[in-house]
Amino acid sequence: MKLLPVGRVVVIGSVNTDRILRCPVLPAPGETVLAADATRGFGGKGANQAVAAARMGAATHLVAKVGGDADGRAALADLQGAEVETGAVLTHPDAPTGEAIVMVDPGGENSIVVVPGANAHLTAAEVTAALAALRPRPLDVVLTSGEVPAECIRATAAALAGTDTRWVHNAAPAGALPDTGPAGRRPLIVANAVEARQLTGAPTVEEAARILAGTGHRPGRDGRGGTDGTGSTDGTGSAAARSGRVAGAVLTLGADGALVAADGRLTRLPAPAVRVVDTTGAGDVFCGALAAGLARGTALPEAAAAAVAAGAFAVTALGARGALPRPADLGPTAPGATDL
Repeated sequence: MKLLPVGRVVVIGSVNTDRILRCPVLPAPGETVLAADATRGFGGKGANQAVAAARMGAATHLVAKVGGDADGRAALADLQGAEVETGAVLTHPDAPTGEAIVMVDPGGENSIVVVPGANAHLTAAEVTAALAALRPRPLDVVLTSGEVPAECIRATAAALAGTDTRWVHNAAPAGALPDTGPAGRRPLIVANAVEARQLTGAPTVEEAARILAGTGHRPGRDGRGGTDGTGSTDGTGSAAARSGRVAGAVLTLGADGALVAADGRLTRLPAPAVRVVDTTGAGDVFCGALAAGLARGTALPEAAAAAVAAGAFAVTALGARGALPRPADLGPTAPGATDL
């Protein structure tokens, strides 16, 4: 049997240690809550995504920065144990390793506060150098997110300009979309429903998906229209998509699955029913699994369907990496994908 070529996943992102507090309720402003227990773990969107991609079988490299402290050394050892290549993970001599305080209620909902630490010191020059050394190929997938400085995202866009390497950007935390310039290539955008509405101002997730994919019309301040999510003001998002600057969008919807907007189509993908323990890191597992699928050459809708199943698996245990699936853990994807 002839083996099909596969690409690598290169993640540019954050590395944190997590302190996870199980709480009877998430505290309201001004409220003190007694936690039932506290545990330590590893996290950071970049690290979570890299471990998830490696777990799904992809050769995975992480570009990141940790502190020269015990937490940084432990995080590196954990990544290496998960078969993530850490040659591009740098150490800051003074800043501490990033840390996240994660509060989880009995229903699995969470509130998270992140102290960026060394993550905030990753530079554009370091990202550029790492990508030059890795030499991304057409089959590779580069995955970025909003937990590193914006200059690192711009450096990624510049490094990938003129290449066929696929770029996926997880727009979390929600902020400005990557500025690739008028001639630049935009990434495939991944966002959850809240982030998508913040980014677009759209009243529905369907319209938000279309706007992020460059095929919808962003509401203006006067309610009559505005930009289309591609930076234009004339509603020519479909033209931008045809130019190759728009790679589509995937919106994660929790228990409702996901929406895929690409090639002028909008597809809803259902999620399997699971018992939710903790939703922390589910979006990161989704992104890692999506990138791994795309690096194998899987078409976007099918890769997203597998990522939905991976994200659902991830919420069945406590912590960002409490339940990381392998391909054999997922089984058939949930039936019922529909074009809207």
